[in-house]
Amino acid sequence: MTVVVEQRQEYEFDLPIGLRDDAGEVHRRAGIRKMRGHEEALLYDRALGPGDLVSHIIAGTLLRLGALDDPGPDEVGRMYSADRNYLLLQIRRITLGDEMTAGYTCPGCGLEVRTVERLDEIPVRGLEDGEDPEAIELELEDGYTDRTGTEHGSVTLRLPRGEDEAFVSPSLEHDSMKAADALTLRCISRFGTLPLAELQSYGLRILRELSFGDRLRIQRALNDDAPGANLRRRIHCHGCGTRFERLLDVTDFFVPSWAGSTASGGRSSTSPTTSTGLGARS
Repeated sequence: MTVVVEQRQEYEFDLPIGLRDDAGEVHRRAGIRKMRGHEEALLYDRALGPGDLVSHIIAGTLLRLGALDDPGPDEVGRMYSADRNYLLLQIRRITLGDEMTAGYTCPGCGLEVRTVERLDEIPVRGLEDGEDPEAIELELEDGYTDRTGTEHGSVTLRLPRGEDEAFVSPSLEHDSMKAADALTLRCISRFGTLPLAELQSYGLRILRELSFGDRLRIQRALNDDAPGANLRRRIHCHGCGTRFERLLDVTDFFVPSWAGSTASGGRSSTSPTTSTGLGARS
């Protein structure tokens, strides 16, 4: 007797934030399919930066988003990075399963720590009522004093989008800190009472003059405190006993261990909501 099992072609998920169109409607229900060879080939395309790589993978597997049928790279580029990372997580799960073997380099002894990550157990936080991803208010502890002696101690942030990641991708390989700062700067809509022109002209220098603590506060607001999948992992090295934290790098979700550096090219995401430094290798 032959049993025919109907294969499910589309999988539905609700995005943590959603995409707001020009009419103000928010599209959150996403229909996706498994990755195919077309998307796998993108992993080996060295011409694609991490932002564009993520956009093309999602655009190739995203069947619909809310009332939008066949959304393309433009719509995916306007999506928040938190939603893009969440979709990559779900695409990886339906394509390759919930278990992923990851490797982390211990900062204490240099040993490669191998772990099996359960992707279905990664916590995800959705946008709460009254929470605005375009207006995140943050008070700094030390702040910034400009040339006139005026102190600026508060900032208004928005969450990063795919188009922000693509913008800073060219500078990622040769100066990852500059790329991360450039992306953060694009997410600052107000810095105290600084004129917007001055913020745009001297923003990178201003960010470098902030205290380390204030820089971390901004990163936390865009990362740990933001909606989306919590990709921060706590690792214990059994070789030396060191405990440390790393972020799962979404651009390596689909790279098997045998593929080495030829697939994805060791590209890391530049978004504050993903890995900006040493992450996990699958």
